[in-house]
Amino acid sequence: MLSAVRTLARLFTTFAIVAAVVAIALLGPSLPAQAEEELLRGPHPFIKDSEVTLHAGYSAGFGDNVRGLRVQGDYLYRLQQSVWLDLQMAVIAGSCHSDPAICSSGSGAAVDIAAGAVWKFQTNLPIVPYVKAAAGPLFLFPQDSRSAAGILLRGGLGAHYYLFDWFGVGAEVSGAGGVAFYGVAGHNTSGVGDVAATVGVALQF
Repeated sequence: MLSAVRTLARLFTTFAIVAAVVAIALLGPSLPAQAEEELLRGPHPFIKDSEVTLHAGYSAGFGDNVRGLRVQGDYLYRLQQSVWLDLQMAVIAGSCHSDPAICSSGSGAAVDIAAGAVWKFQTNLPIVPYVKAAAGPLFLFPQDSRSAAGILLRGGLGAHYYLFDWFGVGAEVSGAGGVAFYGVAGHNTSGVGDVAATVGVALQF
């Protein structure tokens, strides 16, 4: 199971990098030409039902969680005018609390997957603030040590500025807390969590 999650995390990271490059390549030349005619001037219209976001930034892990670069992708589906289903996955790579039993080399990676809801708020500007709450599994992969799994509860807030009704840029701050299960003598469970700050893009369709 953990090896499958590790493989999925690598695929997700590769996809995120490729998606970012493709988005820049496709959107870059078109933005100046379309700006005068299509830039949003007022409230976001909320006319599309699906959204994909890609954010990257820093995750300050605490407890036995990994801290370092965080890359996160979300898929959102609109349930009501302001309520969206949120499915998210994040990969964190960096350092962890050095411990001979659970993180002998002091470095590693983590993957968290969560499902929850996002509440978006319409304003008089093309800025859409939101709050979110989700829960799901956490997988820890310390280098040269035994992998572990756990569960996290995550909450966050952020905002996107939509240049067009389908494309926005923004930032998010989130925090999480939970528990990891190691199955190591003398260290069966451990409190884990993080505070993360990211920036990224949103694409609606």
